[in-house]
Amino acid sequence: MARPTLFRVLLQERCWDDWAIFCEHFEVKARELAEQARNPRLADVTVARKTFNRWFSGEWTGRPWRDTGRVLEALLGFSADELFSPAPHVMSARPTPHDRRHLRAALVIGERWPTSNLFLSAAGDVADSWELLGGDVLDGTTAAVQFHPAVRNGSSVRVLPPQAESVERFVRPARRGLLVGVEEREDDLDVYVIDSSNVSRILSRSLPAGQGRELSLPAANLLDDLTYGILWAVVQLDDGLLAADQALHDEGQVLDTYLSLPRSAVSRTAESSLSSVGATWLASAFCARHVQRRLEGVGRPPQFWTREQTGEEAAGWLFFRHKADYLRALSERFAGPASPLSRTFCVPEALVLGTSAYERILLFLAVTLMELLGIRVRVTARPEYAEVDGVALVPGERAVVANWVRTGAETLWQVDSTTSKFSLRAYQEAFGDANAHSVMTGADPGSRLRSLADYLALDWPWLVRRARDLGHCGVVGLIRPRSRLLSVEPVDDALHFLGSLGPDR
Repeated sequence: MARPTLFRVLLQERCWDDWAIFCEHFEVKARELAEQARNPRLADVTVARKTFNRWFSGEWTGRPWRDTGRVLEALLGFSADELFSPAPHVMSARPTPHDRRHLRAALVIGERWPTSNLFLSAAGDVADSWELLGGDVLDGTTAAVQFHPAVRNGSSVRVLPPQAESVERFVRPARRGLLVGVEEREDDLDVYVIDSSNVSRILSRSLPAGQGRELSLPAANLLDDLTYGILWAVVQLDDGLLAADQALHDEGQVLDTYLSLPRSAVSRTAESSLSSVGATWLASAFCARHVQRRLEGVGRPPQFWTREQTGEEAAGWLFFRHKADYLRALSERFAGPASPLSRTFCVPEALVLGTSAYERILLFLAVTLMELLGIRVRVTARPEYAEVDGVALVPGERAVVANWVRTGAETLWQVDSTTSKFSLRAYQEAFGDANAHSVMTGADPGSRLRSLADYLALDWPWLVRRARDLGHCGVVGLIRPRSRLLSVEPVDDALHFLGSLGPDR
């Protein structure tokens, strides 16, 4: 069944779903508008019963005449385009109408980020919900959400909940919640987000209940492609790992058995109790340990090839605690000016065009973190290299294969270690060609990252400015992971580094 239009939901909430009742309100507003606009013609605008029925049923696909549309917009507080488009996911109209700002925010979020669905509750004592949709790696999850009016003042945003008690009920520690501040600005609005654990901390430091409590959050928490990408990834990674926590504890005890083998490929059916995120974490953690063990005794820096191509795949580099430890350990061991450590990505142009900006930003931040740690990153756009193994190549000596990304529906990971001259030569040719045609050019990290931003169609000045602002406040002020396996410190490091590359304020 098709979702109702916003026009229908608003009328049901106001009990104006009868043509005669609707016309009373419409005609009053038409006369008020005529007087305000000094346009007597508006006072004569009416809506025929047949037109009303078509609007209310949702069968009508056009737009009202100009004067009719002006009265409708003034009466209901939304543009004609919004009124006759599908409403946010609403279970049914509420006895008390939804706040207009909250509805507008839900519409804006759902329109800007198709991986978001906002479900607005029909009951005042039931929280609204925000569904985040995953893809090949992330499982998708739902968080409670609560909307409040907000006012920005410089670098902070003041949120004034109408009832402090409703916020205190909302920030129950056992549930992930996202509080959204909405500030209207003429024809647009700004949305600011903070997770409920941060709200609880703020409330615990503020005045006692009943003494004018208010919330203040950083203006850097403005919801845009940077903050949405971080929220989208962290909330899903967090819930996915918590859902698999016991299974990961049990399976982690048998990894040493596989580490003793030079090659292994573990079936996903053997780990059927794991969430997709849990399986990804387990495979990633095992592959990191496999690579480090097989590189013991190697004296010169290997060349690394990584298979991540999207922000969803690359999010692990930013938030899995073991991935940051792995990068730092390799950097401390091998990175240096004389023979720098390198890592190559394959990101075909068609994939760039087919992914949203927030995902491209996550991929970009993962590369930024590597450059910060002294790892020279190269990115090839050639699609023929999309299926090259994840590999650590010591030229002329060995290749340590560790695949955990896009290994197929049946396999968690595929690892190997080979000294075959044929294999070594094939990997070396791929590295040589990809490195010679990298889209990341420049002698320093700033130049290389700027060229990557251009390739990924990201606004460099905006990205540097937003990274500086959010890095100054810290991602933990936006969202706090609950799983012990996650950390936001690596993405904070990447944001600080990126923010330092741009011009001064």
